[in-house]
Amino acid sequence: MCTGADSIEDADRLRHGAMPQLFDGIRAPSTLGTFLRSFTHGHALQLHAVHRRFLGALAGHTPLLPGADQVAFIDVDSTHKRVSGPAKQGAQVGR
Repeated sequence: MCTGADSIEDADRLRHGAMPQLFDGIRAPSTLGTFLRSFTHGHALQLHAVHRRFLGALAGHTPLLPGADQVAFIDVDSTHKRVSGPAKQGAQVGR
């Protein structure tokens, strides 16, 4: 599922490209299904905990908002007035 697969059948992506050189003995998607079905609820909770820690560490090392230390001015116009007529493209009666 780390390769972007949404389902067990999508695991067939591992058979393409250079994956056979990286992974020895790539198995059929049905083998992956058998492996995943052997997980208990406890295993799923452990994987979730690892995933949560990994994302936290990744966020700590990734610049999420480059330029956040710079000042920016945003002008927000909150004027509400009725518009109508064929000259006002995309406008309908109302706001």
